[in-house]
Amino acid sequence: MTHQDIKGLTLLFATLGTPTVSLIIGYLLFLGWHDSDAFTWGVSLFLFLGLILLGIGYLKKHHCLRCLGWVIFALYWSTQPGHFLAIDDLVNSLFTIVGVYFLFYLAYHEYISHIQNNPPPALDFIAGTTFIAGFSYFLIEKISVLSGFLIKIVADQTAWALQILGYNVAAQDILYTPEIRVPITFNGETSVYLILACTGIQSMIIFIGAIAALPHIDTHRRVKAFLGTVPVIYILNIFRNMGVIYGIEVLGYSFAFMHHVVGKIGSLIALIILAFFAFTVLPELYDNIMGLLDLPKRKGPLETYLLKK
Repeated sequence: MTHQDIKGLTLLFATLGTPTVSLIIGYLLFLGWHDSDAFTWGVSLFLFLGLILLGIGYLKKHHCLRCLGWVIFALYWSTQPGHFLAIDDLVNSLFTIVGVYFLFYLAYHEYISHIQNNPPPALDFIAGTTFIAGFSYFLIEKISVLSGFLIKIVADQTAWALQILGYNVAAQDILYTPEIRVPITFNGETSVYLILACTGIQSMIIFIGAIAALPHIDTHRRVKAFLGTVPVIYILNIFRNMGVIYGIEVLGYSFAFMHHVVGKIGSLIALIILAFFAFTVLPELYDNIMGLLDLPKRKGPLETYLLKK
């Protein structure tokens, strides 16, 4: 076995074996400790440490910091599939599992960029987007006053929109345990609970982060891309919440079907359409996303080893 083969095998384990091990350990930790304060503080530490390292690496163009940031951020996400499985959200559980492998792959390419000193612009873009969007979102999530305020606004507007259609719907007071949520009643009975994920904040912040992370873009195009995506997502999310409640209470479908199937498919279609709009306004956004898909073409030591097999 040559030195290149050993190096290729080592990188193969690092980008495939390490995330697999971290996912297994993360799931076991979730099963045994997810109700403990130590677990909550521990995963939060990994979350924000990873994001801060990505942010510093993004601003300083420091690939080693970003490599470490991606690894630590991936370790945080390794604990999340268990959370989504616990609430029967198979789609997000699958996304987080795939995401852990992708984050380790990004860490590998930051390492290659450090060694070869030829970083593709897409790596700067994804690091900046993740730092801006991730730090903003999780800061809102962790500060209960901010997340509760946002959930309550969306719940009130969802209930108001259904009231206009003639239904007896009301948003109740904020519940802070065990998770920040707002009950929505239909004919006096609790129908659904709105949580932070029901506000559409994740999708809005991703677009904000992506627009902000693009370098050398004039303000006019940034504003146009923002106005054509973020407010639209907010409005469409209100309609999604209305549709979930209508489907459960009027049509008689289950929450799992309306939320996890109908709601997610509708959201995905809407986001794809909005992404194409953003691409027309900011073609640089499309170029950077495609640049991420082109990362395997760099033919680093891992890709070279796999192509030989």
